[in-house]
Amino acid sequence: MKICIYGMGGMGSFFKNFFENRGYFVRGYDVVKHKSEIELVDIGSFDVIFLCVPMDKIEEAVGEIKKYADKNALLVDIASVKKPFVKIYEKSGFEWMSIHPMFGPDSEIGLSNVIVVRLPKDERAEKILEEFRKSGAVLSYLSLEEHDKEMSKIQSASHFLLLTLSYYLREWFSDEKLKILSPISLTLIKLASRIINQDWRMYKYILENGEVVREEIIKAAAEVDRLIKEDRIQELFNYLRDAFKNGKNTTIILDSTRTTLTPNSLEELRGYIKTVDSLILRLIEKRVEAGRRIALEKIKRNEPIEVSEVEYFKLKELTSKTSLDAGCVSKIFEEIMSLTKAEEYKVAGVERKVAVLGPAGSFSEEAALKLIHSKLPLIYCSSVDEIVKAVESGKADFGVLPIENSINGTVIPSLDALLKHDVEVFAETEVEVNLNLAAKKLIDFKEIEVIYSHPQAVSQCMTFINNYLPHAEIRYTKSTSDAVTLLDDKSAAIVSENAAKIYRLQILRRRIQDAKENVTRFYVVRKRGGELKGNVTALFFGVEDRPGALFSVLEIFKRRNINLRKLESRPSGIKLGDYIFFVEAEKKLEEEELRELKERTTFYKVVGVFEKIDRLNVFTSE
Repeated sequence: MKICIYGMGGMGSFFKNFFENRGYFVRGYDVVKHKSEIELVDIGSFDVIFLCVPMDKIEEAVGEIKKYADKNALLVDIASVKKPFVKIYEKSGFEWMSIHPMFGPDSEIGLSNVIVVRLPKDERAEKILEEFRKSGAVLSYLSLEEHDKEMSKIQSASHFLLLTLSYYLREWFSDEKLKILSPISLTLIKLASRIINQDWRMYKYILENGEVVREEIIKAAAEVDRLIKEDRIQELFNYLRDAFKNGKNTTIILDSTRTTLTPNSLEELRGYIKTVDSLILRLIEKRVEAGRRIALEKIKRNEPIEVSEVEYFKLKELTSKTSLDAGCVSKIFEEIMSLTKAEEYKVAGVERKVAVLGPAGSFSEEAALKLIHSKLPLIYCSSVDEIVKAVESGKADFGVLPIENSINGTVIPSLDALLKHDVEVFAETEVEVNLNLAAKKLIDFKEIEVIYSHPQAVSQCMTFINNYLPHAEIRYTKSTSDAVTLLDDKSAAIVSENAAKIYRLQILRRRIQDAKENVTRFYVVRKRGGELKGNVTALFFGVEDRPGALFSVLEIFKRRNINLRKLESRPSGIKLGDYIFFVEAEKKLEEEELRELKERTTFYKVVGVFEKIDRLNVFTSE
């Protein structure tokens, strides 16, 4: 979905950054040349066009768009008032959706209200709303008529009151008066200043839309004045309290307003920093409390506490909004996120975290779920090396990595990661692999142009591919579930049934693997230092480059009647023809046996002593 932002003012810039940070192709057009990234004629290549122009320029903008845009483009109206512009959009010939973002260009979308006024049956419109939802926006729905009626009360009333207050204080007010204002008065003055110092044309339609409301407010003011004169203030408060009950946490609002002041002296600057620090602390506490509530929701939904993609987007957005050093800002917020996650794990009762190959729906995830029966402790990684690093660094307590498939043999990246990093294997488990051909929608095999999946999954299904999809291009991904993210209407993915369910794919054909008995074995790893128990020892060793060197090592196992269920060679990485060996010996090797190995090898590294398990304890109650 390619998005054009027509009008690169405040809201235009907001939407451009918003969608760019989520991976969309976005370009901005503006009549002011230095703000524009494209020419007007270029808008014909875009699927969606956001109209982010002043309301008095909407008709002119739609006229220009009609000249150059694709007739199938979706127009997105974001105006604060709807009725004056309905006919303009209806006559344009374009499909259009109408939303009212109830926030400004310098605001955060999280918890902000986005009112959906017109929603066509269009996949692009749904995708836009889904991005808002995922960002924490609160979506509400009003008809065109309801919207303007409600806005006359909500927006027109508040703007009218602030303008009236400002008009009344105009002759009295100066910057010196800021020093004597109460926190509430200061907040009102600051809000009024925000409106007054913006383009008046933004508010023209809003204020004109509220003529009846203004008259009602004037009458209400007279009634309040009468109650005060009659000494019926308590009655007034009691009457209002029945409706306005949400007065909690307003201190944060008032203290936030104080941070908009400009301190002058050294003492004032120190006081200012103290106020900011106190506010930051209270906001971090709020964030952590929100995290605890998120954990309760994730328990209900059985979703992982940690989602790296979400954190990545958060950090990317935050660093894009500041001129401060991006690295330092990222570190600060990574620490805050860690603090929040620690509290979430406590609420969920998770004592140990488990790293798996992601995204959700991978066979690595399936192996972990077989052992822990919950997604809450899972941390999704993009590679086997990342899993092992997470365990080594302490980010995760355990890691689940594929080591061997009954069809394709050893998973080489897992061997390399175990050799390179300092972790130990303490358990293993097995998962039956059933592979399915899936797509975004039901599609005929002859229409499939590309197949996405992990190299091992592809190799396990080559008979099916050669028979039914010989024309399709094969593209490899890091995991089977990773393939899902690349799908379009002319491609398919080879995935597990679980991945197809998670991503709501249509399964075109089940169990397409060549061998119906297809099993993958997984290692479970942890930091070194745990109790070594089990009936299998896994180790690497190297030998001299001479005849009989390998035989002398293998002779130890033969003489001691120790079966090797696995023997693998890997390039040492030092020079061509130099190899190291990996074995799984069906015995927990004793000190004497290891001593003898040391004498006959150039090096050896035991990477684990393990046994098959069917349960892994990660919760505090276990």
